[in-house]
Amino acid sequence: MKKTLLAAALVTGFAGVAHAESSVTLYGLVDAGYGYKQQKVSSDGVEYKNRNIGARNNVKNGSRWGMKGVEDLGNGTSAIFQLEGGFTPGDGKQAQGGRLFGRQAFVGLTGESWGTFTIGRQYNAADAFIAPIDPFGTGWAQAASNSAFGDSVSTRYDNAIKYVSPNFGGFQFGLGVVHDDTKETWKDAAGTRTEKTTGSGVTFGAGYNAGPLALGVSFDYLRNKQKVNGQTTTDDKTKAWNLGAAYDLDVVKLHAIVGQQRDGVIGGLGLADDLFDNLSEIGITGAAPSGKGLRQTSWLAGVTAPVGDAGKVLFSYTGNRIKHNDFGDARVKTNIFSLGYQHNLSKRTQVYALASYGQSKLTNRGANLADVKLKSTDVAVGLQHRF
Repeated sequence: MKKTLLAAALVTGFAGVAHAESSVTLYGLVDAGYGYKQQKVSSDGVEYKNRNIGARNNVKNGSRWGMKGVEDLGNGTSAIFQLEGGFTPGDGKQAQGGRLFGRQAFVGLTGESWGTFTIGRQYNAADAFIAPIDPFGTGWAQAASNSAFGDSVSTRYDNAIKYVSPNFGGFQFGLGVVHDDTKETWKDAAGTRTEKTTGSGVTFGAGYNAGPLALGVSFDYLRNKQKVNGQTTTDDKTKAWNLGAAYDLDVVKLHAIVGQQRDGVIGGLGLADDLFDNLSEIGITGAAPSGKGLRQTSWLAGVTAPVGDAGKVLFSYTGNRIKHNDFGDARVKTNIFSLGYQHNLSKRTQVYALASYGQSKLTNRGANLADVKLKSTDVAVGLQHRF
């Protein structure tokens, strides 16, 4: 009997060691609420308005579920993986175009002394060093900095190879590359025809976070090139950079970001895309500017302040100015003001409220052409639970 008890104790002990050396964690987040959203596009007395009142999904953050694991390989090195999919709780459908793990899917190695190396679908470097400086953390619907910066502050790349350094006294950097080269060849009686598509990119970011000060910088370069029978038909080169800083004064925390996209966009123009998407509703022909000659300059200023032990108030003003060589003197100007409040009911459950007003205006369209204005209001309350 004693031998049986001893054997059971030893097995239990070894199982505990194995669990500590290799583990898989299931986690997730569910975010849903109720809200009001209205957008109005108008020009020279012609107006189009759309409004929605009802249940809302993923206002503060995108709902998700995922698995992440780690295995200790010895000598301070571990194998890691993360698989994360998004969904809309209102109807249970998958997000990110129906991908099973559309948010993140990568495998890699990590070490305390040398950093982390990963391969798969993952965020750009700006997500680690710029997105946290946004008071709304690139969430909260229209309040997110994405509404003025596009997705240059936080986006995902397929087939990315990324390295993130260890933390050196508050300083850290990350570098990633994306490359995909596809060539197709057809041969028949008429001869040979070839099409070659090359997609490549670099994402870089660095930051300092110690004490009350946080600093961040990021740069992304994406090139999409296509050749047909050796002749270049497409060669887009998108560049995006961002600088951010935050300082915690205890009573309030100050936030600021400035950035620019040139010769293309990463994930669009933000709120200005809604203006161009609705032009046809008021009888105007036009498309959002893109490609070579585009320049979008964006900025953010914000404040967050604790309210008691469980609450926090958030405020931000974001804006941008957009121009394109092909548009002549035409300009797009966007300004967004957002106020939010979150209250922790527990460590994992929050309630929140949002009120955001934005305006995007297309001016200087040419002789005898009136300005076009978009007004957008977004109000919501919601509940979020993490597990």
